[in-house]
Amino acid sequence: MSGDWKIGDDRRRRTTDQIRAFQKANDGEVAWDTLAPADFTFVFHPDRVLVDGDDVGAFEELVAQLGDRVLLGELRRDDVELVGGEVVRYVLPERRDGQSVPEVLDLLEDNGLRPGAASPDHWVHVAPGGGGGAMCPAIEPQETGLTEPWPPVAPRTEGKGGEVSVVVVDTGWHPPAATDPRTPWLEGVKGDDERNGPELRPYAGHGTFIAGVVRCVAPETRIYVEGFAIGGVGGGGILESDLVVQLEEALRHDPQVINLSAGCRTRRDRPSIPLLKFHRWHLEGKDRVLVAAAGNDSWAAPFWPAAFDWCVGVGSLDRDGRVSSYSNFGVSADVYALGRNLVNAFPDGTFECNETPDKGDVRVFSTGLARWSGTSFAAPVVAGLIAREISEKGLSARDAADAVLMRARTDSDPTIGPHLELRQPYPHP
Repeated sequence: MSGDWKIGDDRRRRTTDQIRAFQKANDGEVAWDTLAPADFTFVFHPDRVLVDGDDVGAFEELVAQLGDRVLLGELRRDDVELVGGEVVRYVLPERRDGQSVPEVLDLLEDNGLRPGAASPDHWVHVAPGGGGGAMCPAIEPQETGLTEPWPPVAPRTEGKGGEVSVVVVDTGWHPPAATDPRTPWLEGVKGDDERNGPELRPYAGHGTFIAGVVRCVAPETRIYVEGFAIGGVGGGGILESDLVVQLEEALRHDPQVINLSAGCRTRRDRPSIPLLKFHRWHLEGKDRVLVAAAGNDSWAAPFWPAAFDWCVGVGSLDRDGRVSSYSNFGVSADVYALGRNLVNAFPDGTFECNETPDKGDVRVFSTGLARWSGTSFAAPVVAGLIAREISEKGLSARDAADAVLMRARTDSDPTIGPHLELRQPYPHP
C-alpha cells in the first residue's frame, strides 16, 4: 500500500519505516504476509523454502505434481548443508499467477504435504516484531550523560565454576570498547568487528551493548560476539537458514550460555524448522543454554526461538518492576528482567534516527555509553545471571538456568499468566 506510511499512529508508521528500510538493506529479498507492511505477522524470503530432511521426497513429488500449472520453471535445491543435512533449502521458480511462498505451501498442504514439513525461510530480526509492532529494539539508542552502566558492574567473587564462556550472537562487536577506559568492564571481550565509523549505521553497537550487560551482571565471563549483520549488512536481520550456520560457528567457542537477542514470527506460528533441528543436534543433552529475547509487540503470539520450551525466553520490565508496555508475554517469556532504559557501552559517533516519530533526529554519542530499551537488553541480564550461577556455584548450564528461574516471583496478573518475573536481579550500587 503506497500510502501506508500516512495511516494510523506512530506505531504503524514506525513499523512501515522499519520494514521498508529492511527491504532496501536486503536488495528487495524481503516479503511479508499482508498488504500493508505495518500489519505483517512474519517476514520471509520471496523465493526460498526450507524442508525437513525427513520430508524431502514427499515435498519434491508434490511440487512436481503442481508442474507448470503453478511454477514457471524447475525447482532448485541449494547445495548448502544445514544442520548436518537435517534441513534442505530450495528456491522456487517464478509462479504463474504470482503466488507467494506461503500460498504455494498452502497448495502443497492441501494436496497432502505434512503440516510443518516445509516453511518459508523467515527473516530473523533484532528483537523481532510484527502486526503493528516493531522489527527492532523498542527504541533507537539514546544519548546519556551517565558515566556508569546500569545495571552496575557486579562484584567479582571466587566461585567454584571459574570463568564461564558466553557467546552473544548479534550484529557484531566494537573492538575499541575492550580497551576504552570509560568501559573497563569490557576488557578481554572479543568478537567480529562491525567496522564502525563516525557515521553510525542502524543497529551499530547492539551486540557491544549486550555484551556489556552480560559482563556487568557476570564479571567472570569470557565473551565472544558472533556477528551476523557485520557492517550493517542485512539491516540487523538474517534468514533462518543462515542464522543456524552462524549459531554453529558460535559453537567453536564452546559456550555454556548463548544470548540471541533476535527471533521471528512464523507462518501459522509453527516452530522454526532450522532452530528446532539446531536444538536436537547441538543443545539437547549438552551443557549449553540458549537465552533469547521475547520480542517487542505487546502480545502473546509465539516468537522463535524464545517460544521453545528448551529456550529461556525473556520479556522486559520497567525499573518499577512492571512488565514494559512493549514487551511480549505468554509462551515467549519464561521470565522478565530489566529491559527499560539500560545504560551500557556504545560507539562514539553521529546517529540519524530512521524511525517514526524520531525520523531525521540526529543524536551525537561521545561518552562511550548509550541508553537503550527493549527485550533485546533484558535477555542478557538473564544470560548474565545464569553465567554467574555457573561461575559462583559450579552448576551445569541447565541447572544454573533452573536456579535463576526458581528465584523469580510468580506474577498474578491474568494477562501475563503463570510466568516468572525477576525483580532487581542485580546488585544495587
